[in-house]
Amino acid sequence: MNEKVLKSLTKLFAIMANADGSIDEAIEILEEYLKYTLHESNINKYIEIFELQARKNASVNDIREIASYAAAELTLRQRIVIIIELLELAYSNDVFSEEEQKIMKVICEAYNIEFERLNRMQTFLTTNDITELSQIHNCLTISNDEKGYGGKRHLTNQNVKTPLSVLYMPLARMYFVKTTSEDTIYILNGEKMIMNRCYPLDVGGVIRIGGKAGSNLYHSEVSSVFVGIQNVDPISFEANNLDYFFGKKQGLHNINIAEEGGNMVALMGASGSGKSTLLNVLNGTYKPKNGEVLINGINIHKEPEKIKGVIGYVPQDDLLVEELTVYENLYFAAKLSFAKSTPEEVEKTIMRTIENLGLYSVKDLRVGNPLEKTISGGQRKRLNIGLELLREPSVMFVDEPTSGLSSQDSENVIDLLRQLTYSGKLIFVVIHQPSSDIYKMFDKLVVLDVGGYPVYYGNPITAVSYFKGEANYADTQSECLKCGNVDSEQVFEILESKVLDEYGRRTRKRKWQPEYWWNKFKDSIKVPSIDRIKTAPKNVLEIPSKLNQFKIFVLRDVNTKLNNKQYMMVNMVQAPFLALMLSLIVYFYHFDELIIRADYVFRENMNMPSYIFMSVIVALFLGLMISAEELIKDRKIRKREVFLSLSNQSYLYSKVAILSGMSAIQVLVFVLIGNTIMGIKGLYIEYFLMLFSTACVANMIGLNVSSAFKNVVTVYILIPILLIPQLLLGGVVVQYDNINPIFKNKQGKVPLVGELMASRWAFEGLMVEQFADNEFEKHFFEIDMEIYRSDFMRTYYFPTLLSKLDEMKVILHNKNADLTDEERSKAIYLFDENFLLLKNELHNKVDWDELDQTPNISLDNISAENFNLEMSDQIYTTITDARKHFNMSYIYWKKKREDKVSELLDKYGKEKYLKYKDNYTNTRITEFVTNSMAEKRIVEYGHHLIQRVYPVFNLPHESNSTFDFRTHFFAPKKLFLGQYFSTFWFNILVLWLMFTFLFVALYFKWLAKFVYWLEMKFANKDTIRA
Repeated sequence: MNEKVLKSLTKLFAIMANADGSIDEAIEILEEYLKYTLHESNINKYIEIFELQARKNASVNDIREIASYAAAELTLRQRIVIIIELLELAYSNDVFSEEEQKIMKVICEAYNIEFERLNRMQTFLTTNDITELSQIHNCLTISNDEKGYGGKRHLTNQNVKTPLSVLYMPLARMYFVKTTSEDTIYILNGEKMIMNRCYPLDVGGVIRIGGKAGSNLYHSEVSSVFVGIQNVDPISFEANNLDYFFGKKQGLHNINIAEEGGNMVALMGASGSGKSTLLNVLNGTYKPKNGEVLINGINIHKEPEKIKGVIGYVPQDDLLVEELTVYENLYFAAKLSFAKSTPEEVEKTIMRTIENLGLYSVKDLRVGNPLEKTISGGQRKRLNIGLELLREPSVMFVDEPTSGLSSQDSENVIDLLRQLTYSGKLIFVVIHQPSSDIYKMFDKLVVLDVGGYPVYYGNPITAVSYFKGEANYADTQSECLKCGNVDSEQVFEILESKVLDEYGRRTRKRKWQPEYWWNKFKDSIKVPSIDRIKTAPKNVLEIPSKLNQFKIFVLRDVNTKLNNKQYMMVNMVQAPFLALMLSLIVYFYHFDELIIRADYVFRENMNMPSYIFMSVIVALFLGLMISAEELIKDRKIRKREVFLSLSNQSYLYSKVAILSGMSAIQVLVFVLIGNTIMGIKGLYIEYFLMLFSTACVANMIGLNVSSAFKNVVTVYILIPILLIPQLLLGGVVVQYDNINPIFKNKQGKVPLVGELMASRWAFEGLMVEQFADNEFEKHFFEIDMEIYRSDFMRTYYFPTLLSKLDEMKVILHNKNADLTDEERSKAIYLFDENFLLLKNELHNKVDWDELDQTPNISLDNISAENFNLEMSDQIYTTITDARKHFNMSYIYWKKKREDKVSELLDKYGKEKYLKYKDNYTNTRITEFVTNSMAEKRIVEYGHHLIQRVYPVFNLPHESNSTFDFRTHFFAPKKLFLGQYFSTFWFNILVLWLMFTFLFVALYFKWLAKFVYWLEMKFANKDTIRA
């Protein structure tokens, strides 16, 4: 309080004393008041001001001016205390004159307090009979008489032999206490109470009965009686015999707590004592191995649906959406809590909460993060608490709300929590190193020692004296007798006292182990008994439907992203930048130095496969980048929303919808820019669909990673690790024909490791579509398929079979020749191998019905043992006839193609026809999908011939399994369930099946559970090694 305010208050005392004529009593009251504000050496200065003012006659305007000047610096509580001091002065001669009433009314008017509202206080001040006092509304009597004095509220305390009376003033939520006799000495905050004088009983206040430590009356005992004034639903909270284990290590030992609504309970302990663990067990996040937690008799771990919305949780970390304003944070929290409320009701609730939190001036400011502050640390903490206050949970758990705050902000935050208890809320607070004022605000204290051992449960003020007494300290006082401060650190200094060595230096060994204090606790402190409430706790929570939750989540996330300008800029610039960079780098054309001219021709661009493949990688990269930290940054918020029982499915759907929307925009921009520069005519929709599908798969990969790991840095380190396999196994960097034989497929199909890559499906789909379905090739593709098939059969396939047959004939001719055993074994082996290959190919691969031909010999009736030269000639004739068929087929389809070319030439003319070909076909893509550069056109593997050349014209053959859809790379169609499907659309379907599988994995947290299992496994190993 500043000097000018004190001068004004001193003058008010003088004016009242002058009107009352009781100067001496006024000086006495003033001195007592000033003792709480000033050092003794400065009090005389204000006594002189008092005496000077007392000699003057003050007008009404003078009084109003003096009071108004002081009011600007006084809180409501301070104003009421001053008014009561003045009233006591006025009543000191047992007469409240008209002039005194007039002065008081002017002062009350200046303080914005209705004078009529003080009638009850005046009655309390002037009444000295305990029976009459008990009849005053909101008055509590306290004595050892269990019957009381006829009033509505009475508190029995066997130590209180001389009655006390307490008046509750709802206007400022203050308590005033007085004694009407001097038979018993009462010490309030170190000061002896004078008979018939009125004293404020502040939060944390202690009345020492008989002036002795140990016989105390606490503020919390008094306030608990008045909780019912608010007409709140009663709450009973019980934690019975709780044990909790981390693996094989016990983290909590036999915890017992019993509390009722209207109390604020502190959980304190050294680092590693299990404070946060206990908080999480009590709020239902962790399930204890033994014991139970009951709210109104309901087991919160077994029947969580019955206490839905009853529990509120404020973790130590921020629950705020940093990109939203204070108002928007509260708005979305309200929308998720009050589904049935009208917009007007929601608005009213939000604004009331903002006013109560003292955040009106910053309601439109973006919250920001602790490193980029736009609101203060104290305001952030209050807003965090406000997110829970909106829905008014009956039981709240708050984890270290004062960490990182200034002393004033800390006090404001705890005071806010304290005020919640006045409406019957039960608050549990984990707190570390509280100041004396904060410490005294708590009604109960639970102290844990290292290892999760409970060592104290009771009133905070008594804790210090309890530990001092158990440690045999000479001074067992809890408070400083002069200033009334309580040093809570003394508790932990005693708990963790170290043994001294022979030189007087502290060792690392504790004097008393946690088990010692635990045993003392079990012997000395009993858990209080409470009345278990049988009615279910009230739940004002109105959860929206899953669809509405989805809409709210989407709206919140969209607003969050739009408000993050840097995030939006980076993500919107990525796609056009990468499209420009990639397309300009691979924009190849021939430059004629003689005529200094360069014409870009799409057909001659040798980098088109690289462009398509890198487009797929870009889609994967973009999808991973926007999704990699999505769930990590929301994890704290989701931890709070667990207590709202919101749908995780709706939340995940909202993430998928937003990320898919962003990916759609990014891919669309990329395709429009990249394909336009590259001169890709048409196929914009096809490129968009394939790359968008790929990006969506990447979104799901990113979300799974985001759900499994806790650190953003870890996730971004993983992105290149996730992309490298997509690069290596996409079919370009390492061709499947040249992959490590361990991974190679024997039937010439794509290796299994390749099938798992999204890049392989996207690249194949785009390459086949670009080649087969462009505006030029689609006129010829079916014809070309027959041409190349016939060419392969006549040029490579049947000649290979004939060469194998020739080798067998040579071996038959030489079977009687003089050979060594080794040469004979090799010949027999070669003969058997060739025979199996011939039989497999002629029996399984050649479609004799298509050839309209019957083999000259039954292949089922021959074996390597009975095979002879006659059979060889018959097979030779069969193969030769089949080859002739494909020769004729080749000539026929070649003629059909020439006719088609002639038709187009006649329709468009030669120049337009050639330009048409230049604009839609690409030589390098043709080389890729036809594998025309392959050294081996046909290979033998496992008694089968595998076609390496013309894969894009090679239809897959029927498999032994109807559900087997695997084929060679660049197959024109996919065979599944006995039907052929377009490679492009089938590959898109596969990508969306991948998407679905990854969503299921995300929903059930498979990757997160696997990572957790690994962490636990290695953690256990490290523990064993240690």
